[in-house]
Amino acid sequence: MKPWIKILVGLVLGIIAGLVLGHQVDFLERIGKAFIDLLKMLVGLIVFSSLVTGMCHISDPKKLGRIGTRTILFYAGTTILAIVFGLAMVFLMKPGTGLSLPLPPQSGGAMQGLGIMDFLFAIVPSNPFAAFAEGNVLQIIVFAIFFAFAITLSGEKGKVVLNFFESVSEVMYSLTHFIMKLAPYGVFALIATAVGSVGIKVILPLLKFLLCNYIACILQIVLVFALSLKYLAKLKVGPFFKGMKDAIVLAFTTSSSSATLPVSLECARYHLGISPDISGFVLSLGSTINMNGAAIGQAISAIFIAQAYGIAITWVKVAILIFVSLVSAIGAAGIPGTGIVMLSVVLNAMGLPLEGIALVAGVDRLREMVSSVVNILGDAVAAVFIAKQENQIDEKQYHAVTWL
Repeated sequence: MKPWIKILVGLVLGIIAGLVLGHQVDFLERIGKAFIDLLKMLVGLIVFSSLVTGMCHISDPKKLGRIGTRTILFYAGTTILAIVFGLAMVFLMKPGTGLSLPLPPQSGGAMQGLGIMDFLFAIVPSNPFAAFAEGNVLQIIVFAIFFAFAITLSGEKGKVVLNFFESVSEVMYSLTHFIMKLAPYGVFALIATAVGSVGIKVILPLLKFLLCNYIACILQIVLVFALSLKYLAKLKVGPFFKGMKDAIVLAFTTSSSSATLPVSLECARYHLGISPDISGFVLSLGSTINMNGAAIGQAISAIFIAQAYGIAITWVKVAILIFVSLVSAIGAAGIPGTGIVMLSVVLNAMGLPLEGIALVAGVDRLREMVSSVVNILGDAVAAVFIAKQENQIDEKQYHAVTWL
């Protein structure tokens, strides 16, 4: 049985157990807490090692040059727009309002109650080891950014350190894979406890949560991707979706933009007429750092959980959400179970209870199916735009593509 099916089974069984047994399932609370603690254990080293290695691979100006700069700016812009769409839908539809879940003890982080200036100074770590010990994700991110720049400036001597953190990243990849095998049991315990105290009214909010994600993804495709093709690349929109049809189907069925990369490359080169150099660089980089669909999911999930617990969301927390969602796209590279793990990073930074992950974990696969399509389309749109800017796209081949 596939992992996502096991998690879904855990969700369904947890709902049934909560409805049947009610408060008698409270004994499962410790099991759910243990799973949350395991996720907390992963976050610091995952974010630091992945962010350091990711930045070191893309921050060399000689390697990036003009094409790299344009690509990264395009990715950052579309990701911010994706987050905005996600926030707009979740604030408009309010899927978590009315759940009134009881706040778990010691929930909330050190960033609660800070003004914007206080927040900006508070994320500067005076002691990086203390940041790791306290689980202060924002300070870990800031330290990782400076550390990555230092490695790059150190040249050959810095490569020894980079190789070490590449190994750490791979080890954390394996550890995450192992812990995610326990996710069905953790989700069962958490959702059973939640439903036992709240009841059946949790089902409708989950459906609204998925609807928020789907509408935001559609808006991203129609208003950002299609308009970028038409007005920035000055190309017809129809041939693009015809050319990417194979990648779209694979991304939807596998829920993995990384696994879809070889097909995306083939579509870009042979259907859209993009040169191998541009398609290889832009799509490969995008599969690592450009995750529009994931950004939408993180934004909606975080606000949904805050609404479920009745926690007010300030503009400072919204700013934190945008910042962490944007930066964590690099830290999320190549990690199975990325959605759940990186959501824990966002919740931690915003001072929201990590127990809320149980609410969305069971339906995360249904969200990821559409999000993965948005991820790969965002990479491909960027490749078309950059190729057009560099005159490295065969427009005749682009417009000749068919559905067959």
